[in-house]
Parts: sequence; C-alpha cells; structure tokens
Amino acid sequence: MVKSFFFFRLFLSISVLTLFANCEDVRRILVAKLGDAGKYEAEGKESGLNPIYTLKDEKRKRIKIKLTTVGEGLIQPTDLLFVPESELFLVAEKTGDLKWSDPKNGSSGTLLKLSNVKTDAEEGFLGIALHPSFPNHPKIYFNYVIEKNGKDMSIVSEWIVENHKDIKHAKIINERIIMELEQPYSNHNGGQLAFGPDGKLYIGWGDGGWKGDPKGNGQNPKTMLGSMLRISVDSKDPGKQYSVPKDNPFVGDPTKLPETFAYGFRNPWRYSFDPAGKLILADVGQDLYEEIDVVEAGKNYGWNKMEGLHCFEPKDNCDSKGLTDPIYEYGREDGSSITGGYVITNDRIPELQGHYIFADFVSGRIWAIAIPKVGESKAQVDALTLGKWPILVSTFGKDSRGNVYAADFGSGKVYRIDPDK
Repeated sequence: MVKSFFFFRLFLSISVLTLFANCEDVRRILVAKLGDAGKYEAEGKESGLNPIYTLKDEKRKRIKIKLTTVGEGLIQPTDLLFVPESELFLVAEKTGDLKWSDPKNGSSGTLLKLSNVKTDAEEGFLGIALHPSFPNHPKIYFNYVIEKNGKDMSIVSEWIVENHKDIKHAKIINERIIMELEQPYSNHNGGQLAFGPDGKLYIGWGDGGWKGDPKGNGQNPKTMLGSMLRISVDSKDPGKQYSVPKDNPFVGDPTKLPETFAYGFRNPWRYSFDPAGKLILADVGQDLYEEIDVVEAGKNYGWNKMEGLHCFEPKDNCDSKGLTDPIYEYGREDGSSITGGYVITNDRIPELQGHYIFADFVSGRIWAIAIPKVGESKAQVDALTLGKWPILVSTFGKDSRGNVYAADFGSGKVYRIDPDK
C-alpha cells in the first residue's frame, strides 16, 4: 500500500500495459489489481532483528539502536498514535480496525471496525488524529477510503470518544463527515491527519494516482489532490463541515482553493511537526528519488515538474522557477518508498537528539537527518544511518516522553527505538 507502486513499476515493463495505458477504466483496474498482486515482504529474516549495513553506509556515521517489541498481533498497521495522559497507543489497520495496545504488557483490543473500508492497492484506513485539546475535547478523526456511487472516496470524519478516561473500554460513536474527496485511482491516496501547534487540522493528499500524475493535480492548486490542506474543525463555514482559517495563504485568491496550505506533492506518506512548529513531510517518489520537505505556507513543492531535486517532466531543462526544493532526497540504491517520522526530542540516544528519523518501507533502512534552520535552503547531504532492518516500516509514533516507535506492516509488530549500548 505505502510501497507506492513498487510492484506496479515492475509490471510496467510488460508491453501489454503500455497498449492500454491511455484507457481510463483499464488504468483503474490495473492499479487496483496489480497494486495487490504481490505480498510485501521484508528483506531479511525478522527473527534475527539485527541491522545490516551496505557498502554505501560506510560513508555515513552509524548510530547503534535496537528495536524493542512493545506490541504485536496487529494487521497491516498504517498509523500509530499515543493517547495523552495514558500509556496506551492507538493503531489504524489498513483493513478498517481501530485498535488500542498497551506497551507495558503487549495486550491489545479493538475499539471500532469500519466495515465499509475499500482496501485495493494503497487504499484503506490510513490516518487517525486526536483533537488537540483531548481529553477535554474527546474527539478522534479518521481518514479512510470507501466506494460510494461507484467512485472511490476518501472520507475525513470526526467521532466522539465515549468513556475516554478508560480507553480500553471506550466507545467510538457519532460519526460526523467533515470532508469527502473523490480518488481517481486506488494509489497515491495520502491519508494522514495531523493537528499542528496552531490547533488546525492538516490533511495531506496524494496526486490521485496512476503514474506521472496524468491529470496534473500536483501543479493544480484548484484541486485538493496533490496538496496539503489546513482547516479548522471547531467551526463551520456556510455549506461546509469545517471552516477555512482566515490566515491560510490563498484565501481570496480565485485561482487556488482557500483550504490549500501548500501544493506540488505526489504522495505524502507521514508528516509531523518538530518542536519549533515546522511541518516535515516525506513525499514518495516515482522513478528515481524519495524526498523530505519542510512545508511552508503558500509554497509549491514541485511535483510533477520535479522529482526530488531533479527534473521529471521534461527530464532536462525543466522550469523550476517558483518551486521549493526538498531538504533531503535519496535514490533507488537506498530504497523505493519513504516513510516519514519524527524529530527526536529526548536524550536517550544523544547522537539523535534534535534529528529527524525516517525509513524506507521497501528496503527497511532507517536514517536520521538534521533539519535546517529557518531560512536555510541548502539540501542536506549527510544522513546518519541506523541500519537496514528486516521490517516494513509503514508508520512511526511518538509518546509523551519523546520516545519514537516504528510499526511493521508485515509482521504487525510495533517497536520502540532504543539505544544499543
């Protein structure tokens, strides 16, 4: 799902797909079926759970870590969220279940089953977020995909958490649909939700799918696809279940949607806010490069003119004027589908404090980079390597103590990243 068309890239070499590439219905079928054609398998044996290092890693500084199992028995986890004033974390599963898990003893349970979730290719139950004033405002927000009137629709909705003081026995009730968005294809759905330090909800959408952004959504600020949106869930504008913040960058601009905070993304897969309030986003690439962006209001991040720091369409001498470069990129020798993480805020692993940790879903490699200060535009060239692990890192989580966790899409386990002394 988050592998971002990894297997589909292989099938594209088959000439029969080329013959039908311009047929819209065939495209949708191919994306849905070929996206599920192979099971995702980690490179290496999970039983050993030891990192390996490639020749390229010799040029990078190594930081020794270990992965400590704190949860298991989950099915294709896509998002991981710690509950304030609690030791528990919540997990969204691709197939539609919301579960709680207790890292103290590994126990878990199901809070809600979304029975109508569509799970072709990169669809599914993809994102969860708690209201920024939780538990005073006991509300939770979901991002998932359903089929409605023959169309694939992404749903962003708000639910009430009843009996929120006892999460293990809480009830998730009274869904309120906030936003519906048609997805042209079953890949590049994005799907995360995150509240910023400003209390606003940020929604990162992919470009809608297929390959190469055939509908031009990334560079079209009149569509929500390929964009980062910023809305308020605590009030409503006429005709909407949310309101548009008056300080959004494109309010009053008829050429762009007022909900848009930034645009030019292919498939944002996990983003978070650092202690300084910077929005850090991992954008899954297509042919050659994966990238990390620091997202600022009103900026254009280049897709599909650019892939990472390089021209995509056309391949040479593209017009990059007005585009914002990523702060970091890596190529296919390192991996094929980036998963964004968090800035480390505690000192349990001193060398990682203040660094942003992220991974590649396909290769199992984990890295950390320093985030540039405001005003610095130079892309990062050095990454700290935390090793290549036999897991499929689909999402990260962070608890109130600043500890960072990684979920394995394949085994259904959740690991805490600990120092290896």
